[in-house]
Amino acid sequence: MNTDGIEKIHNVWPLIVGEFFNHEHILIKDELINFFKEYEKKLPEGNEQLQDKNYVGNYNLYQSKYNLLAENENNKILKGVFKFIAKSILTMSKKANKKELENLKNNDPKFNVNINESWFIRYNKGGFILPHAHGNCSWCCVYYVQIGKDASKKNGSTFFLRPYLTNSLKEEFGGKYLKNNTAVFNAEEGKLLVWPNFLQHGSHPYQGNEDRIIISANSTIDLL
Repeated sequence: MNTDGIEKIHNVWPLIVGEFFNHEHILIKDELINFFKEYEKKLPEGNEQLQDKNYVGNYNLYQSKYNLLAENENNKILKGVFKFIAKSILTMSKKANKKELENLKNNDPKFNVNINESWFIRYNKGGFILPHAHGNCSWCCVYYVQIGKDASKKNGSTFFLRPYLTNSLKEEFGGKYLKNNTAVFNAEEGKLLVWPNFLQHGSHPYQGNEDRIIISANSTIDLL
């Protein structure tokens, strides 16, 4: 078939996952870890899910309540991390909504990034989280505070599941672009991953000797 006449290929409903790096992480890592240790001492029971014996979404980890930033907004280190997170999320939103921005009459729009929920997780050896998606938000993220020296794609990495129908014909050439059912991202200290809320994701079991610690957040964005 002659395709020379094609004039446009539209990229609708783009699936994008962003990687951002906090270059100041090495300066704040120890203070973050100490803050999380003190938090866990004050609230050893963690969030409600950890107390639910029937909940099977995660295994062998400690998870804070979902209002981490709201309860500690005076912590300068933590506030700085979430400022970096909010800025990165806005960059992702602008990329995904490029056409909408081009149609705005205001050439200098203002935005407000709302961190609706925020929490940290400390993984024990063998800890993991099963695939899931987040509701009541637009963008989700994970920020790697500490990953352990032996972290790899097979040890504590974050993965995303292909959100297309599983019966797509991947064997013939037309469906080759759907051949991978998962996308796996290496954890790196100071790295932030951002993705749309509907994307199913989880973490591979972590078998390291050093605690794996991450920060997560759910967010929405208002056009002011």
